[in-house]
Amino acid sequence: MRPLITTLLLLCAAPAAVAAPPMRNPDLDRDGKVTLDEFRSAGPRGGMTRLDSDKDGRISKAEFDVMARRAASFGGSEIKTRVAAMWSFSDTDKDGFITRDEQLSAQRRRFEAADSNHDGWLSKDELTMLRQIRARGG
Repeated sequence: MRPLITTLLLLCAAPAAVAAPPMRNPDLDRDGKVTLDEFRSAGPRGGMTRLDSDKDGRISKAEFDVMARRAASFGGSEIKTRVAAMWSFSDTDKDGFITRDEQLSAQRRRFEAADSNHDGWLSKDELTMLRQIRARGG
């Protein structure tokens, strides 16, 4: 259950989370600063590939909805609402598909929102705040 929900959440990098599954430590080089590349690497490996069932290089709303229904079966209507927000946050051109570029853009927007002092990296405090927001479902 957790891997499925984590995949949905981090794949789209939406601002909401479900039961705030633990993030991997994104500070890969242990320098106390999390760069955008490190932030992206903290997500599940192969998430886009797993959701792209027809292997056309993008996630359709139908493909996304299959996983969303599975996640909702574990968490009910609250998850349905959050998953809808994730889709809206990620499908920026509203064409019914999430491309790799849209996924990367959503991750960048989430990173930039967490970077409260706009220094280009996330500190331990900024990561803690991001985790607290995720835990509250925000």
